[in-house]
Amino acid sequence: MFEFSIRRITERDLSAVAEIEAGVFTDWYRVHRRDPHPLAERTLEELRYATSFDPDGNFVAVSEEGAIVGFILSRTWGSVGWFGTFGVPTQFQGLGIGKALVRQAVGYLGSRASVIGLETMPESGSNIGLYWGSGFVLGYPTVILELSLVRAAERFNGFPLDAVAAFGERPPSERRTLLAQMRDIGHSIVPGLDYTPEVEAIDSHSFGETVLSFGPGGELDGFAVLRTAPFRRGDVSGRAYLNILAVRPGRGSESVVLDLLKQVWTLATARGFTKLMTGLSARYQGALGLLFQSGFRGVRAAIRMVRRSTLRELFEPSGHVNVSRWAG
Repeated sequence: MFEFSIRRITERDLSAVAEIEAGVFTDWYRVHRRDPHPLAERTLEELRYATSFDPDGNFVAVSEEGAIVGFILSRTWGSVGWFGTFGVPTQFQGLGIGKALVRQAVGYLGSRASVIGLETMPESGSNIGLYWGSGFVLGYPTVILELSLVRAAERFNGFPLDAVAAFGERPPSERRTLLAQMRDIGHSIVPGLDYTPEVEAIDSHSFGETVLSFGPGGELDGFAVLRTAPFRRGDVSGRAYLNILAVRPGRGSESVVLDLLKQVWTLATARGFTKLMTGLSARYQGALGLLFQSGFRGVRAAIRMVRRSTLRELFEPSGHVNVSRWAG
């Protein structure tokens, strides 16, 4: 029997985690997408950012000899938790390491969140069985979208850079008020959903910017989190990432989305990006339609799974604007 233990990820583990992750996904792409090229490692800055949300919720599996033989990353946004990147080197698969890592992450998330989810690729049939056995069921698929910032220039151009309402430029007292309003928007979409850890992490790691849209009375109507930092070493793809776009229910969704996308376009193009990637649950059909109308195109889909005990309403269509890979 192969002996291993599980513990929290530390700073000294990040290089090994980056190497394992690149190797696992290189093997996966070769098998499932016939891509012979090795995948570049995630940057250490990216892994520090990814593990900063919930330092106690990221784990490595360690052999008796001290070698890292698997890892899993997780995070919580208020009542919503999920585990993301998860990998075990090919030569150590089938030894129970993956199940143990999932069990550890789910146990951690279950102590903090009422909604626990994950995302996996349609080709990963064995993973679907693993997650099913761990108490997860299939939900709405995740739709991954891309916008050509060059082609969108005519639609979004004309928004001056100095008119972008950026969270990072606000004084501390105003930030506190804005964060409270962001929590209110998240909670009105999914009970307990709190996107502010993402907003604060993007700001503190200098990974991008959060832009704001206000109503006539000065209340925050919506916000969008733009990530401009690369995921992998040597990234020359020209991609920026729309991590979150959320609109207060009951407001003019179309006008707020347009305002936020204009600001995102202005920042992204000013920083030299040519593409914008995002993703959201197909549960939000109206939001998906607004993105298609704005010039986004679908590039692929992924399978989303949630714990069986999750909110029943997450299995029903929603008219809210909640653009995020992971939340509900």
